Amino acid sequence: MDPRTVWGTTLARRLLAAVAAVLLLVVPASTAAAAPPPGLVWWATIDGNRVDYATPSAPIKLGASDQARIEVYLDNRGTGPIDVRSVRIDGRVIGMAFFSYTTRLDIALPAGEQTSRRFDIDITDLTRQATGQLPATVSLVGPDRKTVDDRDFTVDVAGSMFSVYGAFGLIVAGITAVVLAGLLVAIWRRQLPRNRWQRGVRFLPAGIGVGLVLTFTLSATRLLTPSATLWLPVLLICAGAAFMIGYLLPVGKDEPPPPQPDPEATVLQAPSRPLV
Repeated sequence: MDPRTVWGTTLARRLLAAVAAVLLLVVPASTAAAAPPPGLVWWATIDGNRVDYATPSAPIKLGASDQARIEVYLDNRGTGPIDVRSVRIDGRVIGMAFFSYTTRLDIALPAGEQTSRRFDIDITDLTRQATGQLPATVSLVGPDRKTVDDRDFTVDVAGSMFSVYGAFGLIVAGITAVVLAGLLVAIWRRQLPRNRWQRGVRFLPAGIGVGLVLTFTLSATRLLTPSATLWLPVLLICAGAAFMIGYLLPVGKDEPPPPQPDPEATVLQAPSRPLV
């Protein structure tokens, strides 16, 4: 078997293992959180809007004011007490937190009791951290700093394209443009590997970059909320399409022709005579 083919197959297997590891790491933390206490019923509002009802088609708008009013209602219908140390609101995209606000409440709720808390959070810096539609989570945090329970919702931040979120998307777009330019130059100069696996792997970073740029662009323009159930398929589809383009592209390095003997350099040698 051609050593280059063996090397390409081995590299592809390692790449698939790396992709699987990344997918395990970017699974939302809520899926790994412990089950909520039995009998806990609760809801939260932001500026009078229930987070339960905040969907991509009806997000909670933030950024028009420098503060947001939060109200949390808890009902302990279980048989044991429930302790809530604080409430945390954060927004995460592709596993990274772009904004986070935590307020300490120190709630000790006995069985059969209800309580509510109302407080304001300062979000003056929110418009400098994010923009567009983002997935967010409101979490009840226990005394051990572990999540007691959480609710996912969608926010629409009236921020700037030069916020941290927007700048990150612009940086990814710039890197992707450089990678694509390098691929075009390699195609024009016929410098791509002849091995199909190696060629497909060469195209993978461009596909991942296009997937990320598409995710951030659709989020900033409020056409898509990049939850894990949406941005992961977009990323995988773009990466897979780029790999297949590289794999099927009929271009590669031109191998030099084998050296031809020079007839003028050929010297006719007389047969040697046997020694007497």
